Amino acid sequence: MREHLLDSTFVVIDLETTGFDVKHAEVIDIGAVRVEGGIITDTFSSLIDPGFFIPERIKELTGITNAMVVGSPKMRDVLPEFMEFVGDGIVVGHHVTQDIKFIDKYTRLYMKERFKRPYICTLELSRKLLTSLPKHSLKDVADYFGIDYSRLHRALDDAVITAHVFMELLNLLWSNYGIGDYFSIKKLAKTGRF
Repeated sequence: MREHLLDSTFVVIDLETTGFDVKHAEVIDIGAVRVEGGIITDTFSSLIDPGFFIPERIKELTGITNAMVVGSPKMRDVLPEFMEFVGDGIVVGHHVTQDIKFIDKYTRLYMKERFKRPYICTLELSRKLLTSLPKHSLKDVADYFGIDYSRLHRALDDAVITAHVFMELLNLLWSNYGIGDYFSIKKLAKTGRF
């Protein structure tokens, strides 16, 4: 059962946006990695032109400047390739529900369909499994597992870190709870919760 779980395929996603309000903010950086059998086998990454100036606080947080996104594609142009990369598999992300809201906004707008994929949130999973950890930001969880990172708040980098965090959480889930939790993971991927 453990081998089946760790041999599964997941797509880990991350977005950087101009703000948290899905109605008014836009994506400026999108990244995803495919994990097969515990190994990252493919990546997807693109800067996105939001169509307006990036707020100062977002530039400071991400390091993404207006000059960097000038000439980058619009989300409507990147979306089909991103959707093909994600496919119909399980989506994983840190606070993934927020990213899904943004993707759903664009799939409804440009593809006339909802973004409905089973998903697993590493933030929620870390809260369940790492109860002694005071904070569960991606940086805090990566530090807990000793996962090295060069920079945070760039979509592809965060997706890679999240993939490694997820594999560590799966190993922890297995070692602490054993075979029965395969079914919890299946439930988690369907509902986003244990």
